[in-house]
Amino acid sequence: MNILLRAALLFLFTAGLSATAAATRPPPAEVLQALQRGVNLSIWFTYRGQPGIEPARWYPDAADWQLIKALGLTHVRVQFDPVYFRDPLKPGKLQAARLKELRQALAPAFQHGLLVVLAAEPEALEKIRLVRDEAGRAELAAFWGAFAKSLRGIAPRQLVFELLNEPTTADAASNRALMEQLVSAVRAVAPRHTLVVEGHAYSGIDELRAIEPLGADNLIYSFHFYESHIFTHQGAFWGWPLFQKFKGVPYPSSPEALTPLVDAAEDDAKPPLRDYGEQRWNQARIEARLDMARDWAQAQGLPVWCGEFGASRLGEAPAEARRQWLADVRSALETRQLPWTLFDYVGHFGVATGNGGTRVFDPLELQALGLNQLPSPP
Repeated sequence: MNILLRAALLFLFTAGLSATAAATRPPPAEVLQALQRGVNLSIWFTYRGQPGIEPARWYPDAADWQLIKALGLTHVRVQFDPVYFRDPLKPGKLQAARLKELRQALAPAFQHGLLVVLAAEPEALEKIRLVRDEAGRAELAAFWGAFAKSLRGIAPRQLVFELLNEPTTADAASNRALMEQLVSAVRAVAPRHTLVVEGHAYSGIDELRAIEPLGADNLIYSFHFYESHIFTHQGAFWGWPLFQKFKGVPYPSSPEALTPLVDAAEDDAKPPLRDYGEQRWNQARIEARLDMARDWAQAQGLPVWCGEFGASRLGEAPAEARRQWLADVRSALETRQLPWTLFDYVGHFGVATGNGGTRVFDPLELQALGLNQLPSPP
């Protein structure tokens, strides 16, 4: 019995222990099964038209769909920018040509038997505008109503809607109200499709645990895992400015392992590096954190999915350290019956390097992720 079927049975069993779950219907078993292992396609329908986004690198081609299937993955999570689909001349309307483009782009995923999770990801300032007040939230809900209606012809076993990636709302209560509003908008037009909701801010484990479950059927609760960010986001040019000053950060961490980096670091980077060493991030610490997600799922009797986890290549992390972190997180998720989606397929966090048609995979990294090995190119 595979991980997701066991998880489905666990959710059904624990539903009898939870007032919330007892009143709601879980997602179909085939959807939970398809969420077993997947990969993000983060920059495909986001940042459209911006300079520096090279389709040959970021957009999947026919060979990529074959590779994703051959790796043993069962779904893809596709982030999209709602602005790309809105009609600038007709408020509240969507551009038919771009919706057609999306349906055609997703067709190969369905042909390869992959589930697709479509996750709304507006650009940062636009996201803040949409969630900060009643008018913005109503606009986002209206978008989802039109967007889901346009795609409801795709079978629910093939398509899942994730209502807002990392909502950035400041507190759990306001985020829950937003999620309820978006769920209602989609349910009115696509009542059978599974929906994904997540916690406030950046949707970590603590934010998951702060959610008061919604009283709606067919929902999945998502969280993201990048702990510790000192390791996973080293070299990142977004977010915390100090990320760019972290390079060659090891995993596991200890005071002894971090001493050389602390000694060589700039003054403002020394304290966080020292703290990372003292926290002793290792397999046991990762497992303890993921225990919290599993325990919440069991206590609530609700399905929980790790929609993102990964580690950046930008900070020149030692290759073995990156593989070890990926292996520790992946194994901890699976032993806790938590389905997962790796961030990312290509790019700064990618499991693949190179452009379409010439993708390169590290066999040891595939092994760390428990994925199938691919034949070497001729």
